[in-house]
Amino acid sequence: MPRKHVKEEPPKIDAAKLSATLGNSLVIRLVIATVVFAISLIVSMPDFVSIILLVLVSVIAGYDIILSAVDAVEGGSFFDTPVIVVVTAVLAFFIGFGIEGAALVLLYQIGMLLLRFAKDHTKKAALELVQDQDEQIIQQMREIVADDEKTYMSIRNVMGESAGLVLKLAMLLALAYAIVMPVLTGMSFSVSIHRALMILLVATPFSVVASIPTAGAVGLCQSAKYGVVFGEAYSLEAMADVSAAVFDKSGIFAEECPRIIAMHSDVLDYDTFLNFVAHAVYYSEQPIANAISAVFDHDYKLDVIKDFREIPGYGVELSIDGINVVFATRELLEQRGIALPDSGNELGTAYYMVVAGRPMGKVVVSSDVNQDLEDLVPEMKAAGVSRCVLLSEDSKEAGQQFAEMMNFSEMYAQCGTEKKLAIISEIARKTKGAVLFVYANGIETHSAAAVDIRVSSRARYADAIVLPDAVSNLPVAKHVSRRVREICVENALFAFIVKAVLIFLSIIGYCNLWFAIFLDFVAAVATVLNTIRVTSESLRNNLRYKMGK
Repeated sequence: MPRKHVKEEPPKIDAAKLSATLGNSLVIRLVIATVVFAISLIVSMPDFVSIILLVLVSVIAGYDIILSAVDAVEGGSFFDTPVIVVVTAVLAFFIGFGIEGAALVLLYQIGMLLLRFAKDHTKKAALELVQDQDEQIIQQMREIVADDEKTYMSIRNVMGESAGLVLKLAMLLALAYAIVMPVLTGMSFSVSIHRALMILLVATPFSVVASIPTAGAVGLCQSAKYGVVFGEAYSLEAMADVSAAVFDKSGIFAEECPRIIAMHSDVLDYDTFLNFVAHAVYYSEQPIANAISAVFDHDYKLDVIKDFREIPGYGVELSIDGINVVFATRELLEQRGIALPDSGNELGTAYYMVVAGRPMGKVVVSSDVNQDLEDLVPEMKAAGVSRCVLLSEDSKEAGQQFAEMMNFSEMYAQCGTEKKLAIISEIARKTKGAVLFVYANGIETHSAAAVDIRVSSRARYADAIVLPDAVSNLPVAKHVSRRVREICVENALFAFIVKAVLIFLSIIGYCNLWFAIFLDFVAAVATVLNTIRVTSESLRNNLRYKMGK
């Protein structure tokens, strides 16, 4: 019998081991290049031999920079940092500054190593913030922090565009400087071109945006520390712009699946009455349906259910075997003129079964309120969310009473899933800032809100999850997102200031290529290390919780 061909799977690549291997390889190359560079400076030799050694230093230390530059040019990215570095180094050799050209490549690679070390160190420090969470969240955050795409933030585009504009202006300045200065002052072209190259090199944008992915990683971990776990930094960043928050009542402020406190019928036995009620609410999306289905363990006969109609906030109406059945609250039934027995002192919400206009019994379910969230709305407003909206499946009267108790000034009652999504879409359309939607269940799509957060341990369509006991920490996520943006802006301004100083020094002749690239990398490393300040005490200036909560 011929052997069945089995397709071999490609071997799995360990990213950490691969990174370590490449890092070790680069270190070895840099050691060799440094030794050769020192020989070219110390040992007396003909100029052409010295030039050959300096070119060798550049190739050993930076051949991968050349490859990156070629890829960038082929992709149409003519202003990428590797392209600028290679062009600057090559021109430096041509105008007689070969030592600086080789030193530029060498220091660029050393700077990249230091930058990588700073990023790894900061990410490890960020992951330590979530060590008290369960293993599932810890593992999720490890995967997110290791993925550059998930730590990406749109502010990088803004900073990159600004830095790109500066680079283009610097190119014009450098070109004008290289041509005009020899004409006006008698400066040699080699000196003017040398200074122009420094201007061009310093204007590269990499140090401006270097810290942004790291800031995103730190922000994600800081938010996860408080139980609000975002799947990517882009969604966390969107929280900074949230001006309206929409909350679903069910599963957040009240039980998603209420408990049956009492079930009674003067006409039917318990099993028959439960059977009637279970069939009545089978197609309902209201919380009462979850409570009934939790205790009904028999088979359904769905062919007897006809003309089903949901009455959000009140109950349901249908026909069973051609008989009109209403299962609803006292409020609705009394509006229809149906006389009900005295309710007594009920501890929950009562739903009455009426068959052919005759009361058959009632079901009382719990209506517990999450008292821990009474301060959530005021704290969201203190965090910068000016509008908080409650979506309730209750009647208008019950919903309004609940909204006032939980400090909501705006409430929509009798909300099924479609109505909730329509309301969110309308709010998002009319709101200038971003909209946040917080829900527990029943939504199997992403809403029109900028950020969807699900109160659960998992989420399929949501941008983030918040653990049930951490809903009160949602304002923290808002503060974290704003703090991340502040740090990114601070880092960018710092990098721009350093660049401005270096350009000034280059113009007046107090700078050279290796000094310029060295200080630019120092600025980049400093901004990366500065991102850990996302976790500083200033984050919690307006919050009532402390680190130990």
